[in-house]
Parts: sequence; C-alpha cells; structure tokens
Amino acid sequence: MSGELVPDAKMLMGDADRERVVARLHGALSEGRLTLTEFEERISGVLAARTFGEVVPYLEGLPPAPAMPSPVERASLSVRGSSLRRQGRWVVPSVLRIEASGSNVRLDFTEAIISTAVVEIDMTMRGSSARLIVPPGASVDLGGISLTGSSARNRRVPSNAGSGGPHFVVVGEARGSSVRATHPRTWRWPWERRRL
Repeated sequence: MSGELVPDAKMLMGDADRERVVARLHGALSEGRLTLTEFEERISGVLAARTFGEVVPYLEGLPPAPAMPSPVERASLSVRGSSLRRQGRWVVPSVLRIEASGSNVRLDFTEAIISTAVVEIDMTMRGSSARLIVPPGASVDLGGISLTGSSARNRRVPSNAGSGGPHFVVVGEARGSSVRATHPRTWRWPWERRRL
C-alpha cells in the first residue's frame, strides 16, 4: 500500500485526503480491480473514516498509487504574435522562462502539478500581456520584474510567501506589456450559469 496515501495511522484526515483516497478507488474501479459492490463498500468506509489508519483496510489489495512526477528543473516557452495557454493538469518546472512578443500568455496553475514550494517565472515581454491564475492560498511576488511603459499587479493575491500554498516569484523585463496575477474566477455571468 502507498505510504503517500496513508502517511500516519493516527493522523486525522481532511477532506482533501479523503478525496485523494476516493480518486484512487475510482481508478481501481475503472481498471477492473474492484467490482461495483466492493467499490461502494470501500467508498462508504473511506468517507466515514476519521484517521488515516481507518482507511488502510479499504486500500488493501490495491497496487501503490503512481508516484508524483519528479520536479522539472527548467523549461522555456517562446511565443511571437500568438496566444500561449497552459491549463488543466500540467507539470510546472521550478524555473519557467517565458519570451513573448506581441502575444497573449495565460498560465492557469489551479490544476497544475506543482512539486516545488517556490516557482520562479522569468519573463521577457514586448508588447504582450500575461495573466497568471494561481490557486487559492498561493502568493505571487511581482517585485522582481523591470517595467518600461508596462504594468504589473496582483488582484487580491498576496505578495508575501507564508500562506501555505506555492509561492511564485516573477522576474525579468516587460516593455509595453501587462502582467496580472489573479485567483480563479468564482462567479459566472447569467448566460454561463444556464449552460451548467
């Protein structure tokens, strides 16, 4: 059984911990390792469990969960006169270098796999815009970016580390560009609500 799903038998479980175990059971069901009846019994037990030790019997007989991918050290993204989007589950390197000229860059970190506590984003922007969408609890420091005819702002995102989530440090240079850090949008327009 995986030590990462059950770190300490006496430790109390949070909602996120239960969701991670439930996701593992869903995977086992889709792989054909569990019948629907076994799955339902195990889910009821996991949702009623208060400690990690109480979850151990419900993971019995399942292979270990896949390991988290090792952190990627560096990555570079370059875009000219186009749009660059990263969203969903993507692996975030510890240092991300972005070169943009006349472009729109949108990096959504809300579902991304972030394996380091601090992510450095080194930007070279020319006549471009960048929007960084960070998960709740994350912080973004925009103080290291040199601005010439540009703007950089946090929209209700703390700039100091220590909030418990990942910390993003943005450095580099922006000329005639805008850099904005925000949390994901929680409200919807009325016509968007009808589609849900």
